[in-house]
Amino acid sequence: MLVLLALLAAPAPAAQRPYHIEYAIAMPDVGSHLYAITLSLSGVTARTVNLQMPVWSPGRYGRMDFAKNVQDFAAATSDGQPLRWDRVNGSLWRVFTGSSRSMRVSYRVFANAPMSGTFSHLDSTHANWNGGSLFLYVEGHKQDPVTLDITPPDTWTIMNGAVATAGQRHFEFPNYDLLIDTPTEVAPAGSLLLDSFVVDRRTYRVMVHHNGVVPEAARARFLRDVERIVRYENTVFGAPPLAQYTFLFNIGFPGGDGMEHLYSTQIQSARIWTDSATLLPGISSAAHEYFHVWNVKRVRPTALGPFDYTREQYQPSLWVAEGWTQYYGQVALRRAGIQDTATFYARMASLIRANLTAPGRKQVSARVASFEAPFWDGAPQAQPANFENTFFDYYTKGAGIATYLDLFIRNRTGNTKSLDDAFNNLKARSWNAPRASYYLQGRGYTEDDVERAVSDAAGVNMHDWFDRHVGGTEDMDYDAALAWAGLRLVRDSTQWRIEELPSPTAEQLRVRSGWLTGSR
Repeated sequence: MLVLLALLAAPAPAAQRPYHIEYAIAMPDVGSHLYAITLSLSGVTARTVNLQMPVWSPGRYGRMDFAKNVQDFAAATSDGQPLRWDRVNGSLWRVFTGSSRSMRVSYRVFANAPMSGTFSHLDSTHANWNGGSLFLYVEGHKQDPVTLDITPPDTWTIMNGAVATAGQRHFEFPNYDLLIDTPTEVAPAGSLLLDSFVVDRRTYRVMVHHNGVVPEAARARFLRDVERIVRYENTVFGAPPLAQYTFLFNIGFPGGDGMEHLYSTQIQSARIWTDSATLLPGISSAAHEYFHVWNVKRVRPTALGPFDYTREQYQPSLWVAEGWTQYYGQVALRRAGIQDTATFYARMASLIRANLTAPGRKQVSARVASFEAPFWDGAPQAQPANFENTFFDYYTKGAGIATYLDLFIRNRTGNTKSLDDAFNNLKARSWNAPRASYYLQGRGYTEDDVERAVSDAAGVNMHDWFDRHVGGTEDMDYDAALAWAGLRLVRDSTQWRIEELPSPTAEQLRVRSGWLTGSR
């Protein structure tokens, strides 16, 4: 008993003393598709140092095992004496430092994947990277401050969300998570278009690397549409806590994707700009990705910050993190004045049709679909899978839930509240909570937080509804939901459509106007 009491009274172990961690990246031979990376440590207090390469990166939930592209690994003391090292597993290196208090590791990473937000690319046209696919981290010291020095090819220029001055090559980050949350484009000077605008006293930079001639009218229209998206989406959740945000677009290069980050987003489209395009490539993705500046990057599920990069993450809330974002990305185009009402109705009818007809919707709930994300979200498929019949993606399911809930809340409250209020309730419950880790303000949210946030906005206990439609696979009554806005769903054999009812009531018109414009 005395021993137990002594143990209980003992102070908690002190946190590990921070190491001094410096990264450097260079591109000495762009044609080889190989990045040259060094990691320098000082202040080492252990006789061994473990270095981990992420097996996945945030925003893409399938296991990627980035270590498979690492080569030419070497370790030495600061004065150049080789250090012994070994592999603990496929993604973990162990360096035996002995009595040395400093070390330097060098390695190269092959990067020739098509453009995406997950992998990295290097060729004679440009360098583009996702840090999770390039940078090892020091086990037990992910929370330590780090620096990054970039050596670009001659006449090439650097752009990312951390660039503060022209020609900047040295960057400082409060921790490893922020280092790899900063995608970077490096390209010949003059090939990057850079514009900016100010909204809510924040500066928004729009970098575009366009493969081919840029129509000037398209460039001006593109910038205007991005600004419209920012202005509308800031009305949903408030201006984000940052001074500067950077959109990084690659247009016309092979590949395509969009990926959210705390202070930037990276978006790729293989289609080039034309003046005749109804919607310029990159705009739809911008509407989705910018909403992530709050939803998933700051107001985040519990597993998504700080991150465990050693294994893929199974968690139930992507129907909110991605599905609600998908919904707001779609409505933003109408509410920001970029698309007309007819186009909005057509896109909503298509979304509803998927939610009422896809075979997989009866096999997985929104929560289970989220949980199974590592099986499907970009994960390599080594064997045939019955995907079409057994899975319904959380983007579409979550957007369908958001559609219903937005109309439900507007109808119950006479359009005085909406899904915006549910999201901000969730923000108050999680982002405004006491800080839970080194990573960011607040804590991650749970499914119970989501249910309570929606219930509070609707003014009714939504537990049973969540059991049936979020935890279960019961179809939502979209006919009733659309009727609240004086609309009806027409099911044709070839195409479903939404029509406006004749002689709607004042209440229906109020809900419809709110749904179309985002007003309350």
